[in-house]
Amino acid sequence: MDAAGSNTTTNNSNDNLITRQNEELRRSIDKALPSVPSSDEDLSNTNKPAAVEDDDSDDDKPLRPAVSGTSTADGPSTTLKELEWLFEEEDPADKDNASLEDDFLDDDFDQITFDEVDDRISAFQEDAFVREALEKGMDLREYALQIEEERESVQRDLENDYVQQIRSFVELHSEVQSCDEVLGRMEELLSVFQSDLGNISGEIKSLQERSSRMSVKLRNRKGVETKLSKALQGMVIPPYSIKKITEGEVDEVWLQYLLAINQQMRFVKANQNKPIKALRNVGPELEKLRLKAASTIRDFFIERINALLVPNTNVQIMQQSVFLKYKELHQFVIERHHDAATEIRQTYVNALKWYFNNHFERYSKGLTKLQARTDKSDLIGVEEHGRKGLFSSTKVALKDKTNVFALGDRIDALKMTDQGVILVHVAEDKDQKFQFEQLFRSFNLTLIDNASSEYLFIYEFFSSRDTKKSADTAKSVFQQIFDPTEKVGLTFTKGYIENSYDAVGILLCIRINTQLALELQRRRVPALEGYTNSTNMTLWPRFQHVMTLHVESLKRMAATKSVISAVKDIHPHYITRRYAEFAASLLVLNEGYDDAILINSVQKMRNEFEGLLARMSNEFSEPTRRIAFLINNYDVIVSVFQEAHNRALESELEHVRQLLSIHTGAFVDEQLKPFFGSMVDCVKRSEQSKNMAQPEKGEMQRISHEFAQTWRQSLTSINSSVIQYFSNFKNGTMVLHAVLGQLIVYYTKFLDILEQRGISGVQPVGVQTVMVEIKKFRSTF
Repeated sequence: MDAAGSNTTTNNSNDNLITRQNEELRRSIDKALPSVPSSDEDLSNTNKPAAVEDDDSDDDKPLRPAVSGTSTADGPSTTLKELEWLFEEEDPADKDNASLEDDFLDDDFDQITFDEVDDRISAFQEDAFVREALEKGMDLREYALQIEEERESVQRDLENDYVQQIRSFVELHSEVQSCDEVLGRMEELLSVFQSDLGNISGEIKSLQERSSRMSVKLRNRKGVETKLSKALQGMVIPPYSIKKITEGEVDEVWLQYLLAINQQMRFVKANQNKPIKALRNVGPELEKLRLKAASTIRDFFIERINALLVPNTNVQIMQQSVFLKYKELHQFVIERHHDAATEIRQTYVNALKWYFNNHFERYSKGLTKLQARTDKSDLIGVEEHGRKGLFSSTKVALKDKTNVFALGDRIDALKMTDQGVILVHVAEDKDQKFQFEQLFRSFNLTLIDNASSEYLFIYEFFSSRDTKKSADTAKSVFQQIFDPTEKVGLTFTKGYIENSYDAVGILLCIRINTQLALELQRRRVPALEGYTNSTNMTLWPRFQHVMTLHVESLKRMAATKSVISAVKDIHPHYITRRYAEFAASLLVLNEGYDDAILINSVQKMRNEFEGLLARMSNEFSEPTRRIAFLINNYDVIVSVFQEAHNRALESELEHVRQLLSIHTGAFVDEQLKPFFGSMVDCVKRSEQSKNMAQPEKGEMQRISHEFAQTWRQSLTSINSSVIQYFSNFKNGTMVLHAVLGQLIVYYTKFLDILEQRGISGVQPVGVQTVMVEIKKFRSTF
């Protein structure tokens, strides 16, 4: 208990010491700081010194200096409230420490028990600082005093530092007050601005309401203005428009005024049942203008139509530059004055009908004068001497026949883009003559060019708003104009083909007509479809008739003994060349069309020709000459077909080659028979040993012996014989090679037979020796 009492006495003495030190520190601060007036005090008392309350009975309260007066020379001015705030700011840690000390030393120490002392000692020992002090053997009282001294030292340092920085705190406080004042003024300005914004917002809302009302009024007025303007435009006729329509000439301005009046007429008609007085007043005036405009338009177009009949007038240019330019005028009379429109159309039909009929009739007559004549002598089976006159020759007649039957350059008439039309006056100056297909092409190409241009113009100029009705009207007007012209074209074609026997020319006209029909389809001009069909129906029957005449001419020639008996030469007959060129021409023109009628006609002609050729060959008593005649004629046909270079001839060419191969084989056997007949017969009998007797051994020895003695001389004789029968180098070489090749075949087989029979005492000539000798005759032709 004595120890506890001594401890208590020591702690009380320490607290008294600390309290005195704090009081001294506060007094020194009071002396150092200037006195400042309180915010509650009157400024009149600023020079009076304020008493400092010193309550020694309460040691824990800080010193509260009461200051009055303004700033002195020792420092800046501050308020009493600010100094109280500065002195009341203390460290929370110091308060906690003081609280812990007071609780530990003063409040609880007198009531603590020994058990609790042990617990406290145990707790202190767990503290790191206490444990460290106990380990070092230090006295806890001394250690506590040491710690207390250090704490007071630190506190004094803090208080000194605080005193040194108090000026900055005062300045900062002044600046904060200044900022508060500025912010206060800003707040007043912002309040005024907010009030102004509120007023402006109200004004804007008012303006929006007014604007909305004005927009509604404007929209209503625009709606009324639109309807009123439309009504005024539909009823009010400007005086200058009336003057231009009634007194002015037709031009682009006149057209624009008329279109505007036409719109007014439509408006009045659409609103005629409405109770508008202005409509009833303007109606008679519009009727007068309608009649005057229709009369002016009628006179304008009739005058221009009559101008088309002036010689050397370019109709197409007039159509584009005048009629189509003022097409709306014609549409006006169609809509407003049917009689005037009908008169204009009929006047145009009459004028253009005469124009085209007159020009094409003159053109057809001019082309007829340029035509090369044909007659019945152009048939394939007509005898050559039938064309011979007093001053003519066979060569000239044969040349004419070749030109008639051969296609040659005549196929150029099918080229639609490379050739122009025939100009009659130029051809007459040059004294030119043309095949009919060229004249046919020139006439009809000119016709479809003019017809296409005219149809497109009619469709555009005389059209109405109804598409189907426009097409019917255009076709009707076109037919009225071109019916006479189409008859001229059909008459031109019939005038030629009725007396023509030129099947190639007629077939060319058929192909040209087909191309023109396709061209019209490409141009979308259906109006001439009837004309092309009629032309086709005119050409095809005549072509079939002419082909029948060609076939009949071959039959008549085959039945004519004078013609057959006149065949004395084994060279190609002139009928053969006619047939080859004629058949090639027809088949080439059938490429891409595959007309069954034409193919049947060609087959009939081929059958009749082969029969005629067989009868002619029978006039030769010698088989070799008969076969050579056939080979020469079929070789001509092969050569002509090959020169055509056309796929359409492949089947016919193959047929002729087969016939040529058959006759060539027969000719080979006939050539070998006089020289090597016994050897050939021996080989054939050996190959057919089942039905025929085998050749004897002695016979085979004899044949081998004779071959060895005569084979060289026989080869020379064969070569000379072939030269006599074939003058054509290519054909003669082919036949000679066939003969010599077949000889090698027979001789090789003969040697095989000798070897198989085992015949001895025979030394045959080697095959290689014979082949070397044969090679010497390869360049004979």
